[in-house]
Amino acid sequence: MNPWLMTFVMIVAWGVFALQLTFKFVALRRMAPENRFNDIGRRIKRLFKMGFGQEKLIGRKRERASGIMHALIFWGALMVGIRELTLMGEGFVTGFQEYIPFLDSESWMGFAYISIYNIGEVIVLSMVILALFRRFFQKPSRLELNWEGIYVLLFIAFIMITDLLFDAARLNLIENYNQSLHFFDSKVYGSEWDWAPFTLIIAKFVNIFGESGNAFLYHFSYWGHVSGMLIFVNLLINTKQFHEITALPNIFLGSLDYPHAIAPLVNLEDESVWEEGKIGISKIEHLTWKQGLDLFSCTECGRCHDVCPTFVTEKPLTLKKFNQSLLSHLRKEEKNLFYKGTTAEEKVLVGEIIRPDTLWACTTCRACEEVCPVSIEHVPRILGMRQNQVMMEEAYPQEMSNTFKGLERNFNPWGIGFDQRGEWSEGLNLPLMSESNPDEIEVLMWVGCAGSFDSRNQRIARATATLYKKAGVKFAILGSEEKCTGDLARRSGNEMLFQMLAGENVETLNNYKIKKIVTSCPHCLNSIKNEYPQLGGEYEVFHHTQFIEKLVNEGLLPLGSNLKDTVTFHDSCYLGRYNKEYEAPRKLINKSTMEPLKEMDHFGKESFCCGAGGARMWMEEKIGTRINETRAEEAINTGASTIATSCPFCMTMMSDGITAKGKNDSIEVKDVAELVLDALEKKE
Repeated sequence: MNPWLMTFVMIVAWGVFALQLTFKFVALRRMAPENRFNDIGRRIKRLFKMGFGQEKLIGRKRERASGIMHALIFWGALMVGIRELTLMGEGFVTGFQEYIPFLDSESWMGFAYISIYNIGEVIVLSMVILALFRRFFQKPSRLELNWEGIYVLLFIAFIMITDLLFDAARLNLIENYNQSLHFFDSKVYGSEWDWAPFTLIIAKFVNIFGESGNAFLYHFSYWGHVSGMLIFVNLLINTKQFHEITALPNIFLGSLDYPHAIAPLVNLEDESVWEEGKIGISKIEHLTWKQGLDLFSCTECGRCHDVCPTFVTEKPLTLKKFNQSLLSHLRKEEKNLFYKGTTAEEKVLVGEIIRPDTLWACTTCRACEEVCPVSIEHVPRILGMRQNQVMMEEAYPQEMSNTFKGLERNFNPWGIGFDQRGEWSEGLNLPLMSESNPDEIEVLMWVGCAGSFDSRNQRIARATATLYKKAGVKFAILGSEEKCTGDLARRSGNEMLFQMLAGENVETLNNYKIKKIVTSCPHCLNSIKNEYPQLGGEYEVFHHTQFIEKLVNEGLLPLGSNLKDTVTFHDSCYLGRYNKEYEAPRKLINKSTMEPLKEMDHFGKESFCCGAGGARMWMEEKIGTRINETRAEEAINTGASTIATSCPFCMTMMSDGITAKGKNDSIEVKDVAELVLDALEKKE
């Protein structure tokens, strides 16, 4: 080998690599600040589980085979990683590995090292061939046949092949030097090389080229491998393969607790904030540095395509292309961010980079984030762009105007008089907090706007209250003092309206010293439990299915399997993916019915959205197929006679979907609380 040549190659290659990384690192630092370095212990655990363990790839039921394929490439690459260090050392000192403690040919760790990287290279090569086969012949719809992806796979294959050939040629040269060619009983073939089975096999085949041929192969494969690897790492920085460098850091820096709680916009009363246009996200530098890292980390695998309700129903939003558009703009502006800390062009993201229809199509269901193998957080940046559109540009879907007015004037999206909020409970004799001794109230029943004003969901509220009374729960309602939690205001980008509504609710709850709240609406649950603490509201919050299951387990509701209904259950995104509750509704259903629950094709973590989240409940769905009809058809295909829901929005959307499919005479849509009450009343 040539130490001087190797030194020159290393300085040039790694110098260019470091320069490119520096540009990107500084560009990210010039974006909006964000703290992602808290709780290092949990972050390390997350890194090993999701990063090294490849949880999102091998844990998903759909396309598990392709997930395992990618995981094997990843694990194989990790095993080969230390090999790259020893190979570069070979350029300076022949037999470099022998100088590394514990890796020399006299130790068992040295033998294990040889075996691991030898087998790892063949695994990676096999998976690369399989990946190429899938792209050229199987052609999954979520994958695009682009040459960038192809040449990356070919680079990886070349790196693996050259290293295998290097070891094989070196083995033959050593053997020829000893003037022995006995495959199994020679001194060399019978030592540490027994631990490298594929090297032994390849060595026998390439031995036909003789000593001069193996000498050529030895030098060609070595320099081919080193140069190929160095060219590859420099090329990947400006391709989608950059995720090979950023993916693990991105996972480590991901959100730890409640999925990506929206950071509250502060100082909204400060006029300078409005004058400087710092509300929400309008330019690339308004993204946080973590959101910029998300863009660099996108693998363009298209898994978000398969699960996104807007993409599946032919809406303009595709998260992969959304990322690609932003990433392309970021790459163009890297140097400007590096030198000036701002973009040179006055391009605004919504309108020039992202279409408005794309922005407003999102239901915030988080299915995309649930399946993303590199922990990209899509929803917060979409909501950040909506904030800028609503509060700075006053640009939002026309139908939202009346919704905002209803929230501002009567504290509910329908605009019905707020003094009518408690009328749903007429005849039930429910106590009001204003007329009760707070010390005697165990739990506050948070009814929500739908339970208060929508006729179908009023029946659910009555059924829920009846269950609480049967169980002897000491509860009360706020009546006209309750206001919309502000979920739809925040998800539609109207942060000021959210903070107004939430602030007034927190004041009311704190005045009564409320500690425990139960609600039938997952959106209310999510806001009060996860977002009200930002405004000083700390409460113990339950979904009604969780609370009812607790009452059943305590024997306060003697539930029996009395219903003959065959039931399928539609998971609410805000109860499931946002608040990790999948079991309570299912346990109640199975304890209420004679027949076991029939699951839809998409359920649990992989459930399909009803289409109402992200304030879409109050927007017209004009493009493509209706999301709720697609979900309703999936429910119909189970053959169930009843569709159970656990969310007022889901109730409305699934009922409308069943009606649109002409099945409302044969299929009922009921809330889980209604099923439990039916089962109790039949037993009585």
